Amino acid sequence: MISKHLPLLICLFGIALNISPLHAQNPEINVTGLECNYQAAPLGIDDAHPQFSWRIVSNTENTMQTAYQILVSSSRELLSADEGDVWDSGKQLSAKSAGVTYDGKELKSRRKYYWKVRMWTDKKTVTDWSEPAFFEMGLLNERDWVGGWIGYAGGMPGRVLYFKNTFAPGKKVKEARVYIAGLGFYELEINHKKVGNHVLDPAQSTYSKHIYYATYDVSDCFNAAEPNTIVVTVAPGWYGTPRLRFQMHALLEDESEILVTSNELRAITTGPTMYSSVYDGERFDAREENPETYKPSYPQGLMNKLWGFAYNTDEPVGRMVSQQVEPIEIVETLTPVSIREPAHHIYVADAGRNLAGWAALRVSGMSGRKVTLRFAETLSDNGLVNQDNLRNAKAEDSFILDSDEPQFWEPKFTYHGFRYVQIEGLDKAPGKEDLKIKVVRTAVQRTGHFSCSNQLLNDIYRMVVNTESANLHSIPTDCPQRDERMGWLNDLTARIDQEIYTFNMARFYPKFFLDVVDTQDENGTITCAAPFRFGARPADPVCVSFLLMAYKSYQFYGNAQLIRKHFDDMKAWIDYLYSRTNNGIVDYSYYGDWCPPDAFAVTPGSAVSRDTPGLLMSTGYLYYGATLLSEMAKVTGRSADASRYASMAAEIAIAFNREYWNESTGGYASNNQASNSFALFLGIVPKDKIQRVVDNLAADVKAHGYHLTTGNLCTKYLLEQLTEHGHAEEAYRIATQTTYPSWGFMLANGATTLWERWEYLTGDAMNSHNHPMMGSVGSWLYKYVVGINPDVDHPAFEHFTIRPYIFTEMDFAEGELKTVKGTIRSAWKKKGHTLMLEVTIPANSRATVVLPSAKGDIVHEVGSGEHRFKSILK
Repeated sequence: MISKHLPLLICLFGIALNISPLHAQNPEINVTGLECNYQAAPLGIDDAHPQFSWRIVSNTENTMQTAYQILVSSSRELLSADEGDVWDSGKQLSAKSAGVTYDGKELKSRRKYYWKVRMWTDKKTVTDWSEPAFFEMGLLNERDWVGGWIGYAGGMPGRVLYFKNTFAPGKKVKEARVYIAGLGFYELEINHKKVGNHVLDPAQSTYSKHIYYATYDVSDCFNAAEPNTIVVTVAPGWYGTPRLRFQMHALLEDESEILVTSNELRAITTGPTMYSSVYDGERFDAREENPETYKPSYPQGLMNKLWGFAYNTDEPVGRMVSQQVEPIEIVETLTPVSIREPAHHIYVADAGRNLAGWAALRVSGMSGRKVTLRFAETLSDNGLVNQDNLRNAKAEDSFILDSDEPQFWEPKFTYHGFRYVQIEGLDKAPGKEDLKIKVVRTAVQRTGHFSCSNQLLNDIYRMVVNTESANLHSIPTDCPQRDERMGWLNDLTARIDQEIYTFNMARFYPKFFLDVVDTQDENGTITCAAPFRFGARPADPVCVSFLLMAYKSYQFYGNAQLIRKHFDDMKAWIDYLYSRTNNGIVDYSYYGDWCPPDAFAVTPGSAVSRDTPGLLMSTGYLYYGATLLSEMAKVTGRSADASRYASMAAEIAIAFNREYWNESTGGYASNNQASNSFALFLGIVPKDKIQRVVDNLAADVKAHGYHLTTGNLCTKYLLEQLTEHGHAEEAYRIATQTTYPSWGFMLANGATTLWERWEYLTGDAMNSHNHPMMGSVGSWLYKYVVGINPDVDHPAFEHFTIRPYIFTEMDFAEGELKTVKGTIRSAWKKKGHTLMLEVTIPANSRATVVLPSAKGDIVHEVGSGEHRFKSILK
């Protein structure tokens, strides 16, 4: 049954529908939230054709944009006069308000541009112009970089280097910009004050291909009347040897300009950070502070025991790219929930949850006292930290005092994955106020929220969010604690939905997508992890996340540009996989459905599935990849490619069914949960066989006591396909299990983040306790429990569906998702046999709302506003 938007409607069959939209006496519509390349007022973008987005705020229902106009001007004054001297889009008949590509004059390096937008709701009704916004270009070409890379040929392995310049402008600085990349990590200080809030900058990359630079507005950092110190501290980080590229343009009050480059930062010294390693931690000796470092003078007599001379280097050779992904920041500061003394003068602090970051310590004592901090996810039986699962990562910071005055210290160029901090070297226990836990990650905005009447599901959801939060460090890492922390693409295939429903990934995915492209060779192969520091070439075929990042960026954010720019790169990968087929079956696999419960592994302790053929997974993902590529070809008008890859997918589907369908059992391969749910997800099961596969899937779940037998990939498909094929209650029972293997079992054993294995393991092996690949239950809560689903045919939530599934043991559920259009909300509750559903649809969006009822689903098409529905369930 389908109903249209009406103020009040009583439906047949005893089912009541009550729609309560907004009714404004004084309608008001505004354009707000202007973003360029998915960020407000960006500095230093280097995209010749940036993308514009905006939101519409309306106090009346059914607000839809029918047209828009964008003006881009070279000055604020011209924009105020409605003169788009750089670009006037004219009136464009389109509802599009996200991912609108700039199509004006050529943009120039370091120029600031001003823009605004207005929109029409019908042929005559037009809004006021939005408030003005701006974007500023970075250094668009390599020739814009005046200075080269500098470093220290003498090596100083593991040491942090301090590059210094003394800047005396003589006049007031009117405006200044710094463009900087320090490898592996850097921190910029002017007059001994840190510039910006970035940490662990720049973002990781394949340094031989691309290097990210940041742009800082330092206009207010300088003194005109006296010399200023510029100090850039550079640590080895992921690169291994400190390298610096620096360029500052300072416009003075008399309109003259001063240029400072790497050439003027050749004075280098070491400092109190004696050693810095991503995996092992930092060693800091306050006694080694060089008193001349921050004094406003240029070191004399280079070179000597305190100062060295930085030389030009031939490396790195990668192209400079503006860092548009959100920086890594300290996003939260925690106080330990407890501090205990399990051994004499050894103290163990509990952060309360597993996380990624570091500890900051306030301590006092005599000069020369050494305090050591050791980090771990779990404790040994004796109450001390257990670092066995860190493998070769030492995860240890140390601090040596230089006086008997209280001192505060925290590391700058390392991070750890931990819940517990072991403190050694103190005479007495630190107070909670003396130890602060800094939570560190890429500062993507939290966009999703979920809660329900089942506290176990709330705890599972929180565990998923904690895990994702701990594994966003300019790449989607597999774990934050051991000697790995890599951007595994097979993991991302499993976790991409839970990630994009929880955080704003509009800038993160294009960055990581480029990291993957940078691994691609002339044969089209990519690697299992990006940047390529781990894994294998070619990547396992399950790494369809390469394509999914582009597809989801279009679906959620309207970013078609990523598809256009890199279609041939995705095409090359799919073509390579197709070249590896034999009679339609891909001929290799490494991981497949990775890490099923131990009883279903090929051998005890193995992570490879015994019952789910690796080649089945590889072939299925080639089918999926070809299907995605065909759909993305349509988006970009590549009709021939759309047809070609649709035909390829059809060919692979035939081979898949020929090879893996078992007529005698009525299922695929071993007829297990993974094989059958994967086939259903792909849509590859012939219609006349679907019910047999579904029946077998449900029966297998029941036979295992409503426990899963799947690994990282097929756990996602198991929950989704059970729900979609009439067995939502079985999916719910799996999700809410508390015995092994289950998420509830993790929680019952003290987990606050997801484990790498379904088993509780702590030894020197693959035993991470902070691993997001098992978290697909998080996206199930959004997509099925509250039922929010985008529509790729109407991207950026121009249209979407709300279809919640109502579970017997749940009384209510609510969730929201902040989108490029605004906030979507879905909340339902049961009262007796009555279901009440409340939804919020943002302006410039439409939604299909599917309301469960005793007589079947009722479908409602609604526009923007707040709506309330009611139905009878029995």
